[in-house]
Amino acid sequence: MSDEYKDYYAGKTILVTGGAGAIGGTLTRALSDLKAKLIIVLDDLSSAELWNVPSRPNVLFVKGSVLDEVELKRVFFEGPQVVFHLAALFANQNSIDHPETDLMVNGMGTLKMLQYSAMKGIERFVYASSGCSIYGSSAPLPLKEDYMSLYLSSPYQITKM
Repeated sequence: MSDEYKDYYAGKTILVTGGAGAIGGTLTRALSDLKAKLIIVLDDLSSAELWNVPSRPNVLFVKGSVLDEVELKRVFFEGPQVVFHLAALFANQNSIDHPETDLMVNGMGTLKMLQYSAMKGIERFVYASSGCSIYGSSAPLPLKEDYMSLYLSSPYQITKM
């Protein structure tokens, strides 16, 4: 990792949605180590645990959903310059069992995050998808970023694509 990359996050206020998940917690720790001024973690704890959120002076945990306008106004009021959007209704089977919830959280939640980010002039918006899930079951191995499949078998795969 270049020093320029590391220095970019120093002194920034950063919003991490889904920050109580395994990846979100790891990202939050890394951003804290890179001397971010404040990392705001927004997570509804539907598929994560509070203990994944590092207890550090520059980390603020907000329990809430990316669909909740009040919570979105609250976290964007903190003035983030960077957004890492990891929040999602997690997993293929969950999306098959609850397709409407999947569409709302993964589709509408992402739209709301993009709208708030544009409205607030966010410098950088990073959207995290889910690796092999979006490639479909017939993807050639090893997986390559330039491969795209339209043969997706779950609402989760579709909303993450």
